[in-house]
Amino acid sequence: MAYRRPFPDLEMPTSLLGTSSQATSSQARRSLVDLGDSDDEGDTQVDENADKFLLGVVEVNVVGLQYYSGRVSDREMVRLIREPSNPYDGNAIQVVNILGDQIGHIERYKACHLAPLVDQALALIEGIVPHGSKNKFKMPCLVHIFCNSVAENIVKQRLRVAGVILQPPKTELEGSELQEYASNVKKPRKEQKKCLDDIFDELVEGAGDRCIMDPSPAITSTMFSHQKEALAWMVRTENSASLPPFWVTQKVRGSKDLMYKNIITNYLTDKRPIPLRGGLLADDMGLGKTLSLLALVATNRPGATLSPIVKVNPTVSDASESRPKKKRKVAAADEVGFELGVTDYPPPVSGPRTTLIVCPLSVLSNWVTQLEEHTMLGSLSVCLYHGADRIRDPVVLGQFDIVLTTYNILATEGCSEFSPLQKVNWLRIILDESHLIKSPSAQQTKAVVALKAERRWAVTGTPIQNTARDLFSLMQFLQLEPLNDSSYWRRTLERPLTNGDPSGLTRLQALIKAIALRRTKNMQVDGRRLVELPSKTISLHSVELTPEDRELYDKVEENGKEVIERFMESGTVLQNYATVLQIILRLRQICNHSALCPAYTEMFAAELNQKDPKNVPPPELLDKLLNIIKGGADFDCAICLNQPTNAVITPCAHVYCQRCIEKSLLRNKEQCPMCRSNLSASDLMAAPKEEGAERGQAVEQNSTKSSAKVDALINLLVAAREKDPTEKSVVFSQFSQMLNCLEGPLADVGFRFVRLDGSMTSKKRQAALTAFRSKDPDSPTIFLLSLKAAGVGLNLVAASRVYMVDPWWNPAVEEQAMDRVHRLGQTRDVTVVRLIVTDTIEDRILELQERKRELATSAFEKRSAEQRRLLRIQDVQLLMRL
Repeated sequence: MAYRRPFPDLEMPTSLLGTSSQATSSQARRSLVDLGDSDDEGDTQVDENADKFLLGVVEVNVVGLQYYSGRVSDREMVRLIREPSNPYDGNAIQVVNILGDQIGHIERYKACHLAPLVDQALALIEGIVPHGSKNKFKMPCLVHIFCNSVAENIVKQRLRVAGVILQPPKTELEGSELQEYASNVKKPRKEQKKCLDDIFDELVEGAGDRCIMDPSPAITSTMFSHQKEALAWMVRTENSASLPPFWVTQKVRGSKDLMYKNIITNYLTDKRPIPLRGGLLADDMGLGKTLSLLALVATNRPGATLSPIVKVNPTVSDASESRPKKKRKVAAADEVGFELGVTDYPPPVSGPRTTLIVCPLSVLSNWVTQLEEHTMLGSLSVCLYHGADRIRDPVVLGQFDIVLTTYNILATEGCSEFSPLQKVNWLRIILDESHLIKSPSAQQTKAVVALKAERRWAVTGTPIQNTARDLFSLMQFLQLEPLNDSSYWRRTLERPLTNGDPSGLTRLQALIKAIALRRTKNMQVDGRRLVELPSKTISLHSVELTPEDRELYDKVEENGKEVIERFMESGTVLQNYATVLQIILRLRQICNHSALCPAYTEMFAAELNQKDPKNVPPPELLDKLLNIIKGGADFDCAICLNQPTNAVITPCAHVYCQRCIEKSLLRNKEQCPMCRSNLSASDLMAAPKEEGAERGQAVEQNSTKSSAKVDALINLLVAAREKDPTEKSVVFSQFSQMLNCLEGPLADVGFRFVRLDGSMTSKKRQAALTAFRSKDPDSPTIFLLSLKAAGVGLNLVAASRVYMVDPWWNPAVEEQAMDRVHRLGQTRDVTVVRLIVTDTIEDRILELQERKRELATSAFEKRSAEQRRLLRIQDVQLLMRL
């Protein structure tokens, strides 16, 4: 089939493009709500077990072994699952092994006391079998009980009254698996010596032999050495029949049979685990991951003839390894032992042929451009699965080489059996900006995990943004057993990490080394940097408010302080978080342009006159907050990740499409999907259309008026033009209305400019990108960009100057935006200017960024709900100078 090129003319639905690194979309959304709290920024899942510690151990018997087929080994971890629907015992607790095979039940006498603790969410229970069954009816099991400090006394008292002996946590337990539980005892946490950056740095430094591979002739562009190295690694991984990480072979005593053991759970089976055949491409931003992936698709195709994988600069002793290997059959399982090696065979012709590429909508045009630039015309058949007229026949979809779609489409279609994407058996799936699925409870994550494929690749420059928990959804997607099970992930990796247990860090390092390839721009290879990029300099440009704007700013800040101080005195800051956000957002808008913030004479009258500050803000206040959000920053629905349709806001200040949140409330518990606060349909509030329309008109009318920041930016741009009229610049702002305010002044001084924001269709975005990238003397020299819509996934090397109009809570988001310009293909030195209004909230945002960096020095630190609450309050105090 011919390579289809209808993309530039294809009209796509309007959408907000968040992305990436979503450090970006999700993080930007959450960091506005949580002021950049590093624990749960961008994560829509609240870990209900985060505050639980090991209270003690209860010895029980597992009974009914004769009725079930599940088997366990000595010191094996098992799952304990409540079975309230059991017709014989309403307190039944199942015991199952790593594969979910039931072993038996906890004896009734103990289960009747443990089950209520689980049902009432007072305790979490986990099990370890000290040794296998010595008879066919029952076996011992150690039940480890976890709870938080609030429930500690309740749990102890109930067990004591019931006569159940709660043994204290043991400091010395037989077997390494049992010893891990000793570190989960409630005690002062030891300082973690390594952070996530250290792990990735060691992964770079500890890389083994470097091998490269030439791509298929279908790739017309010349690839860098590090891209060929990525290709070789991915092809070798895809075609490997090696055991997955943490699995080893084990001989059975007195038998020739070969068994397979998971070394972190002690599970033993005679069934060979499925090879991983995929992994995590975690190269730094701007290193050309897209081209490496296109080379993989074009090269490792069904029935293809593969080029040899050779070492870079091989020595005499290993020169023979650089020769093409003879093809060989895969050895039988009982002949191979632990290391099986590479099969050397590409995917079979009789199998699936299609690669599904999933990406944010903002990155879709980049994939289209890369396909056109780097692949031979007609070499790959491509289908764009997007828009109302997309192909819905799974048989037809399975005949293309590549199908391109977005996370939004997957979230919309979900895991339904009626989704064509769920019906196709894909050759491989590539998740671009894969950190977008880091919330296991998100609809798009569930849909991605449910897809069927033989090979799976997660692609992101920021795989872990906050904590190791961010990796769990990737384990689900990669189907790496048993770490794709939340219980085993928590027990074997997350909890040891957060408690400072060295085994957790060791396992995480081993995991990342086994599944990930990571290179950075500054990486040294043979005494030279991996890629030679021009320099990048970042500077701050201070701006002083005009006397008129300073008067407005001081008035708003003074009134805002009075409101927040009342909340602090009554201990209701977080209950009134929507009001706090409104105040902070108003101050940030004034720093940019007073037109973004209508000057209310009694701006906070409603808040000051609240009779009961313990109540959530009244509907009129939340309506006003939503109007600010709609008129100021780029926001998307937290469920479908599209621009909100009939937007509504919750009392906890989260924005959704009305249809999305109503469906969620019907399908799930009556809780906010973002923060799990109690929520019902009657709590949802929509913005009055008349007021929103008036606000838009007011901004439009006042946008001709200048501001100190607008004047400062224009002066900088004019000065740069005088030095070099051909140099191009990009201007980022979080507020789309601020871009409106810049258009008039830019035109007045003779600049040609284009714009890209979240309200534009794909066709208009592509037209703006094409115009800006043009080398025509009359092409635009200024690109106005929404930080949300254009902060990631775009190639803007046509520019060499970057202006950040306003600071964001998370510096990683700004760095992502800068790297749209400072990346492969850039030939000029890059200059970045951050405009900051002095003696305002913008100064304090910079301080907050630094404090967040300090708090993140150990990415494994576990914080209780109380600690997170205090951090948020401290953030508010810092920003408001309280």
